[in-house]
Amino acid sequence: MIWLTKAQRRAVWELYTRNKDGSTSYRAFRRRVVPGICWKKNEPGSYVMVGWCGMHVGIELDGHSHT
Repeated sequence: MIWLTKAQRRAVWELYTRNKDGSTSYRAFRRRVVPGICWKKNEPGSYVMVGWCGMHVGIELDGHSHT
Protein backbone atom coordinates (compact mmCIF):
# COMPACT_ATOMS: atom_id res chain seq x y z
CA MET A 1 0.00 0.00 0.00
CA ILE A 2 1.17 3.53 -0.65
CA TRP A 3 1.47 6.40 1.81
CA LEU A 4 -1.71 8.46 2.33
CA THR A 5 -2.48 11.53 4.39
CA LYS A 6 -5.07 11.22 7.14
CA ALA A 7 -7.57 13.13 4.97
CA GLN A 8 -6.94 10.79 2.03
CA ARG A 9 -7.43 7.73 4.25
CA ARG A 10 -10.73 9.21 5.45
CA ALA A 11 -11.85 9.80 1.84
CA VAL A 12 -10.96 6.22 0.87
CA TRP A 13 -12.89 4.95 3.92
CA GLU A 14 -15.93 7.03 2.91
CA LEU A 15 -15.88 5.53 -0.61
CA TYR A 16 -15.59 2.04 0.87
CA THR A 17 -18.51 2.56 3.26
CA ARG A 18 -20.69 3.99 0.46
CA ASN A 19 -20.08 0.97 -1.78
CA LYS A 20 -17.54 -1.83 -1.27
CA ASP A 21 -17.50 -2.36 -5.05
CA GLY A 22 -16.77 -6.06 -4.71
CA SER A 23 -13.99 -5.78 -2.12
CA THR A 24 -13.96 -8.39 0.62
CA SER A 25 -12.44 -5.99 3.17
CA TYR A 26 -11.29 -2.41 3.64
CA ARG A 27 -7.70 -3.60 3.34
CA ALA A 28 -8.44 -5.16 -0.07
CA PHE A 29 -10.17 -1.94 -1.15
CA ARG A 30 -7.23 0.15 0.07
CA ARG A 31 -4.87 -1.92 -2.09
CA ARG A 32 -6.64 -0.50 -5.17
CA VAL A 33 -5.22 2.95 -4.41
CA VAL A 34 -2.47 3.92 -6.86
CA PRO A 35 -0.29 7.02 -7.16
CA GLY A 36 -1.44 9.77 -9.49
CA ILE A 37 0.76 11.08 -12.30
CA CYS A 38 3.91 12.75 -10.91
CA TRP A 39 3.04 11.52 -7.41
CA LYS A 40 5.59 12.42 -4.75
CA LYS A 41 5.08 11.64 -1.09
CA ASN A 42 3.54 14.59 0.76
CA GLU A 43 4.21 17.18 -1.94
CA PRO A 44 1.77 19.86 -3.09
CA GLY A 45 -0.22 18.68 -6.07
CA SER A 46 0.25 15.01 -5.25
CA TYR A 47 -2.86 12.88 -5.37
CA VAL A 48 -3.90 9.25 -5.53
CA MET A 49 -6.40 7.41 -7.69
CA VAL A 50 -8.76 4.57 -6.84
CA GLY A 51 -11.00 2.57 -9.15
CA TRP A 52 -14.49 2.65 -7.71
CA CYS A 53 -17.88 1.73 -9.25
CA GLY A 54 -16.59 1.96 -12.82
CA MET A 55 -14.92 5.35 -12.26
CA HIS A 56 -11.46 6.59 -11.39
CA VAL A 57 -11.66 8.79 -8.30
CA GLY A 58 -8.80 11.21 -7.63
CA ILE A 59 -8.14 12.10 -4.00
CA GLU A 60 -6.08 15.19 -3.20
CA LEU A 61 -3.83 15.59 -0.14
CA ASP A 62 -6.63 17.42 1.71
CA GLY A 63 -9.10 14.57 1.04
CA HIS A 64 -11.03 16.34 -1.74
CA SER A 65 -12.31 13.65 -4.10
CA HIS A 66 -13.29 14.04 -7.73
CA THR A 67 -13.81 11.92 -10.83
